[in-house]
Amino acid sequence: MIKADRITKTFGKTKALDQVSLTLEDGHIFALIGSNGAGKSTLLRLMAGILKPDSGSASLDDRTVVENEAVKQQLCYVSDEPTFLTGATIEDMGRFQAAYYERQDRERLRELCARFRLPMNERIAGFSKGTQKRVQICLALSRHPRVLLCDETFDGLDPVMRESFKRVLGETLLDENMTAILAGHSLQEMENICDSVGFLHNGKLVTSGDMEHILEKYCRIQLVTEQEIPEEVRREMQIVSEKRQGKLSVFTAKCREEAAIERLSALEPVYLEGIPLSLEEVFILEMEEQGYAE
Repeated sequence: MIKADRITKTFGKTKALDQVSLTLEDGHIFALIGSNGAGKSTLLRLMAGILKPDSGSASLDDRTVVENEAVKQQLCYVSDEPTFLTGATIEDMGRFQAAYYERQDRERLRELCARFRLPMNERIAGFSKGTQKRVQICLALSRHPRVLLCDETFDGLDPVMRESFKRVLGETLLDENMTAILAGHSLQEMENICDSVGFLHNGKLVTSGDMEHILEKYCRIQLVTEQEIPEEVRREMQIVSEKRQGKLSVFTAKCREEAAIERLSALEPVYLEGIPLSLEEVFILEMEEQGYAE
């Protein structure tokens, strides 16, 4: 179990994180989503023990991460800015990792590179950004980490490599019970693979929980009715937006779809249907509620 307990971090006059708490059991894939400058990268670095919090703590199985080499052996942070030894090949980086990480697996690295179509003995500096991201992923997973912390996870990966990464990640979780925290802006990709999600805004974790539960916080309804929706019903369903064309209304409400349909059925509508919302749409609604980009 990896845990962030009331972590606060300030850089100068900027409070990057403010009392952030998060607990993840083994074998989970967590999507960390936030507006630009929300503190996603800072939180990952703190949970990896790269940064030290001003207050609060990050721990793995109740063992503090900061300045704990034994715990750090089990964590792997994949930065959004790839960094490799000057002139190094993947083979070189594998040997370098083996000098520091006990679980570094040379055969696993070869297997992953073959799967991601990466040459082991060519200079990494000559690779494109997307290819360097694939190198990062292979090097990270070859360490057999218990916790993988990925920043801008899908950035630079083409659609085929995104699917390959998701398959490898899913297989690794099943085989090794690894936990992964994926931060970034590729919400559609995260919705497809993550089983829980958190929204970070202005250094605070404003919403977190199971993916299914978060997606059910809002609903979108299409409705054709001869009568207006009573104000009492509108307030009860917390309608946040509505478009109307003739007798057809399409509105978004902050309530479960089942509850909205049950309530609106009493109006004896001609037509009534729920429309699923994507994670991106729910994120936008949550950020609007927080006053972002007003």
